[in-house]
Parts: sequence; C-alpha cells; structure tokens
Amino acid sequence: MITAYVRTNGILSSHAVEPSGVIPEDVVWIDLLEPTPEEERFVDEVLGLDVPSEEEMQEIEVSSRLYQERNALYMTATVMTGADTAKPGRSPVTFVLVGHRLLTLRYAEPLPFRVFAAKARRHAANFNTGEEVLAGLLDAIVDRVADILERVQGEIDILSNEIFVREEGAPKLDFDEVLRRIGRTQALTTQARESLVSIARLLSFIGRPAETKLPKAFERGFKTISRDVMALSDHASFLANNINFMLDATLGLINSEQNGIIKIFSVAAVVFLPPTVIASIYGMNFQSMPELSWALGYPFALGLMVLSAVLPYYYFKRRGWL
Repeated sequence: MITAYVRTNGILSSHAVEPSGVIPEDVVWIDLLEPTPEEERFVDEVLGLDVPSEEEMQEIEVSSRLYQERNALYMTATVMTGADTAKPGRSPVTFVLVGHRLLTLRYAEPLPFRVFAAKARRHAANFNTGEEVLAGLLDAIVDRVADILERVQGEIDILSNEIFVREEGAPKLDFDEVLRRIGRTQALTTQARESLVSIARLLSFIGRPAETKLPKAFERGFKTISRDVMALSDHASFLANNINFMLDATLGLINSEQNGIIKIFSVAAVVFLPPTVIASIYGMNFQSMPELSWALGYPFALGLMVLSAVLPYYYFKRRGWL
C-alpha cells in the first residue's frame, strides 16, 4: 500500500496512491506498507530509487543498512512491534531521504507510525520537508521505547516485591509464572536495546560530515534525539542487569525450596532407618532367637523401634537441622 502525505493548510493530509496513479509533486512523505513488487517498481521509477527488498532490509551489516546512493540516503533501523501483545517482536524499517522527501518502507505496523501519522493529520506542525518528518518519526519511536522501558521498570518493581517481600499468610509463590514474567521483561528489554542501537547508528550516519549539510535546526533536533537514545540505552542496560539479578535470585529460591524438600526426605529416611533395621532383625524368625519365647518380646521390639526413631529426631532438633 502506498500512502502519500502532502502538506495542506499546515497539516499533513494522506492520499492513497495506486501504481497506475500519480504521486503529488508537493509530497513530503511517502509510506510503503507491505508493498507489492508492482508498487515498489512504481516508486523506484517515480523517485529514481532502488528500494531494498525485505530480505535486504534484514541484513545486520551496518554497510548494508546505512549507505548513500546517488543523492539518496538509505537508512534501516529496527523498530519494536506488538509490545502490548503476548508476542512482542521487532521489524526493520527503511528510511530514504531524497530531494527533501522521505520514503519509508516497512512490513509491519509499529505503533509510533500510527501515532505520528494521526498527530500530523490533526495538528499543525513544522513538517515541511522529509527531514522534519524523519525527525518526528524517530522522536515518536524513541518515545515509544521509553514507554516500554518504563513499563518494564514497573513490572520489575512488582516482581521484586513478590519475590523478596513475603507477607505472612500470602499464597505460595508460583515460580513458573515468575520465570515467565521475567522472561517477558528480558525479551522486551533486549528488543528495546536492539532498537536503540540501530537508531543510534542511524543518527550517527545522518550527522556525519557530508557534502549536503542539514540545517542547524535539524542538526540540533537530531542531536537531542541522539542524547535521548544514549540515556535510554544506559537505562536499558541497567534494567537488563536488574532482570539478571532477579532471575538468579528466583533460581536461588527454587533451589532453596528444593533443598528443603530433600532435607525433609533425608531426615525421614534417617529417622525410619533404625526402626526398619530392628523390624528386619526380629522378622527373621530364627528358631534360636531368645525373644521368640519371651512374653514381653513383642512390646520390647516395638518400644525399641520407637526409641530408635525418637532419638535421631531429638538429636536433629537440638542441632537445629529441622
């Protein structure tokens, strides 16, 4: 799908464009969402570009993601998708700056794109060129990552209270659920860090010395976004360390609980071993055993078994092993 955004009365108005149609001359932003090969060829011919394929967008080499070809800048960044769903993910998005126009190519619908497009259609803002639209989109993406990291921080605080602050009478902690929640926060944090790293590289590529310099206002805007990205990257690293600590602590609690269970079985085995030995001895029924003809033999054997069980239990109690 091809959507062209044209500045009209101070706002960006969207227009659907068919491959057989015409892209407006005063277009500021062209958005390609899951384009067909026919739509890609149409945009390439109109703008004189070589739009990368979906497979090429997946490349992890920096040289394959950030490069200049003729008068166009090709920049691919990783953007988080579905962070509010049970299956969060990430998807590459390519930004192409050519002739003060912005072309975006994506195969997913990240929330920042919908938010930015809705805001640009409703409110008058300075989106006269593709550079301004790019700055607005990157700012929306970074804001979204910040919101996700804030949510991860809140989830970590909740998990920390559940794990380490146990009130009397509280239900037993479900370690399987805790591990699943820790895994989800770790996945979100990892995806956020990956997205921030790719955006930081993109911003460095824009700010590199080149023949065509950006206006000072744009440079300051991109530098502000770059500082936000650096701060969020540090915060994401801090959260990742906290998550690893909580994972280690949870596994330690699981091991402690398992050790307690094993200790109970070990004590029970030691307590019942002497009575078992005594019962085995007196269960052999040899003819020459003197207790067989003794009237108090049976109660004597029972008392001996009870005593052999009580003494180890009492000993463990005094040593504090129970």
